[in-house]
Amino acid sequence: MISRQSLIVARWEFLRFFKWKQQLISYLLMLAVMGGVFAWVYLTDESRQQYRIAVPGSVVVQNTEQFEFQRPSIDLSQQLQQLRDHQTWHAVLSYQDGSWVLHTGASSKWLPQLEQVLQSYFQLQRAGDFGLTDAQLTELQQPAPIERSFLDDDFKGEDTPEKMIAFAVLILLLIGLSTAFGQILMSITGEKQQRVTEQLYAILTPQQWMDGKVLGHSLSALKAMLTTTLVMLVFFLVVSVLVAGEAMDLSWLNWWVILWLIPFALAGVLLCACFMGAIAASIDDPNTSGKGVVMMVTWLPLLFTYLVIDSPSGWAMTLLSWLPVTSFAVMPVRMSMVEVPWWQLSLSLALLLATVYYMRRLGGRIFLRGMQMYGKEPSWGDIMRWALSRKAD
Repeated sequence: MISRQSLIVARWEFLRFFKWKQQLISYLLMLAVMGGVFAWVYLTDESRQQYRIAVPGSVVVQNTEQFEFQRPSIDLSQQLQQLRDHQTWHAVLSYQDGSWVLHTGASSKWLPQLEQVLQSYFQLQRAGDFGLTDAQLTELQQPAPIERSFLDDDFKGEDTPEKMIAFAVLILLLIGLSTAFGQILMSITGEKQQRVTEQLYAILTPQQWMDGKVLGHSLSALKAMLTTTLVMLVFFLVVSVLVAGEAMDLSWLNWWVILWLIPFALAGVLLCACFMGAIAASIDDPNTSGKGVVMMVTWLPLLFTYLVIDSPSGWAMTLLSWLPVTSFAVMPVRMSMVEVPWWQLSLSLALLLATVYYMRRLGGRIFLRGMQMYGKEPSWGDIMRWALSRKAD
């Protein structure tokens, strides 16, 4: 059980990096900037305007919603003069020296769309020269249809929203671990350099101190993951509603995955935070120590998950989803892509929680002695002896 002293430390560590007024202002500013960007994109969207294109009389191309093709009776020089004076035309098409030339005042975003319409027209004309019908040309341009059929009934599909959720899980875990890494390294090494160990040991045990730090910074990491999720969700809704003009639709969210993601993510961050705290306690000077890099091995489960994400039913994904040191990242990704029985989720989470408790004890033993060593850093042999010792309080 977490002691009252550990909860006090956890609350202090969490509030130390959580300034709700400043974060609220930053979120509002971020939303304002995002809204301004999308408003600017909407106001400067050239695709909503219709453009008049002057073409030779021999070119009979059908009008589109964006382009109106006209065949003026005046000569090319007069057309170009009107184009130059921003009158009548937005672009002029002419045939010179055996090639088609598209005259415009300057480069514009709608030019690629216009060129695509003209290319389609000229392809039809060449097809007619070869005696091909429009249907034959269309058939030649179509790729050969090849469908994929998956016999695994548990596989949810390749191009489903679940795969997007899987990638989002990895991004959120990376944000959470990065947050915990920075805060734990700064907090523990800072207190060690300030020589506050003896004063704190007088009012709480090393294990309580360690538990409070791990819990507080894990909550900060979880908060960072939650706020990032909200930002990603707001961004998706803004793009869908304002830019794409689609109705608000959250049916693609898999709430079953989200329900299991929270305990796996929290337990995984706790596991990594215990390891980070133990290593940080053995660092004397973070500016010169090489042990800080070792804390980054907690990101390896994310890398392994990314490497096997295209084979969610393979043996590698299955094995990693059961190993406690990787299951916090792999199991949520696996369950977002294939159907996983609830008992497998429960058993994997139970193994992860048991490993968290064991790592907590190992971390407490290293923390006890590491915080008391000044002037030099312990060797890896010393750290292993501390971890295998019996004393943790």
